Amino acid sequence: MSNMYESGSLPRQFKPHQQGPKGLPTTAFGKSTNPSPMILQDRASYVYVNVNGTYAFAYESGSLLTGDGVTGRTLYTTGSLLGAAAGGPVKFDINPVAWRQTDAAGTVGDVTFVYQGGL
Repeated sequence: MSNMYESGSLPRQFKPHQQGPKGLPTTAFGKSTNPSPMILQDRASYVYVNVNGTYAFAYESGSLLTGDGVTGRTLYTTGSLLGAAAGGPVKFDINPVAWRQTDAAGTVGDVTFVYQGGL
């Protein structure tokens, strides 16, 4: 049987042995999160930087295994400088696994990780 269809087990939904379309998995739909700085995340489809500052992004999960964010600092790549003139969130088509702010203490909400859905 194809994984696109499922046989009905509910009498109101299907007759016995009748097939119908299978529901979409949750991975088919996109989502966004506001992760804490220096915390490993799933690889984002792209990110928004929401707050003015200088940001660095990690693209390898190994850069976070050191734990304190300082000894792993060299594995973050400075990726954006957002000034007051930008006037709002800026989209970056990058695929990081973590972020940190280099000119201040970053907080939840400074960066948004967006995950595109798909089958």
